[in-house]
Amino acid sequence: MAFDVTALTAYIEDRDFPLVAKLQFDPELKAAKATIQDGIKGSSNLHFMETSVEFQVDDCTRSASGTTTFSDKTIQVGKIAIAEDLCMDDLENKWTQILLKKGVMEGREAIPAEIAAIYMDEKMVKYKQAIAVADFQGDTGSGVANLNKYDGWIKFIDAGAAVNGNTGAVTVATGVTVANILTILDAMYLARPTNLRGKDVTLDMPQEFYDLYVVALKNANLFHYTSSEGETKLYGTNVNINAEFGLNGTNRMFLSYDSNYVVGMDADSDGEFTSRVDPVTLKKVLVDSNFRRGTQIQFVEDVVEFTLVP
Repeated sequence: MAFDVTALTAYIEDRDFPLVAKLQFDPELKAAKATIQDGIKGSSNLHFMETSVEFQVDDCTRSASGTTTFSDKTIQVGKIAIAEDLCMDDLENKWTQILLKKGVMEGREAIPAEIAAIYMDEKMVKYKQAIAVADFQGDTGSGVANLNKYDGWIKFIDAGAAVNGNTGAVTVATGVTVANILTILDAMYLARPTNLRGKDVTLDMPQEFYDLYVVALKNANLFHYTSSEGETKLYGTNVNINAEFGLNGTNRMFLSYDSNYVVGMDADSDGEFTSRVDPVTLKKVLVDSNFRRGTQIQFVEDVVEFTLVP
C-alpha cells in the first residue's frame, strides 16, 4: 500500500513568510532646510527690505543719501488631497484573508496590522518622494497631477534673473559626463556672485550627476573629498553638495543658500495620513491626507543655475 496524492494540486505555502514592501528610497526633503512660511491657506506676501550705504565727506554740512527699498513676492499654496478607499472584502479568497479579523463587520473595519504597518510606511515615503519632485519641478500648467498643484522652485528661478552657471556652454549633445563634471562644478563655483562668496551655500544636483562626481573623484584619486561626517563638499571648497531626489532626470543644478528657498504651508502637521471606517457603509477603510503647499525663491539673483545649452 502507498499514498495516492494524484488528485491533489501542488501545495504552495503562503503563511510562513512576512509581508515585504518593495524597496523605496526615502529622500531627505530640501524643505527641511528651507525657510518655512506657515499659516497660509491661499496666498500670502513675503516682505523684503534693502538699504544702501553711501559715504559722504565729514564736515560741517550734512547731505543725506542712500535709499531703503521695500518689496514683496507672493507665495501661492495649492489645496491638495490624497485619498484611497480600501475594501477589506478584496482580501478574501486570497492568502491575505488569513490576516483579516474574525467576523464579517469586524474584518471590514480595520486594515490588518501586518498590512497597515508596511502600508503606512510606504505611503509616507511615496508622499515624500512626490513632494521632493513637486517642490522643484511643480508647474500649475503641467498635465501631470502630481506637478500641477503648485509652482516649484525651478519655475521661479527660470522666470527670474539667476546667474548662469554653464559658463563653458556645455551642450545637450555633449551632456554631463565623468570627463567634464569636475570642470562644470568648478565653473558653477566661480560663477557665484559676490554676496555668495564666503557664505554657506549648497549645490543641489540630480543623483545621476552626483554619481558622476563620485566616479570622477575616484578616477582623480581624490577619495577623501567624497564625504566627511555625513556631508559631501565640493572638493577643496566649503560648498555643500546635495544629491537631490527632486532634480532626478532634469539635467539641472542650482547653487544657493538653503534659506533662499521658501516653502509655504498651513501647518507642520500637513501631509499626515489618517485612516477611518467609512461612516456611511461601515464596509471600507478611508485613508486621507490633506495639505496646503507652495514654494517661492526669496532672491533669484542669489541662485547660480546650470542648464545645458540646446
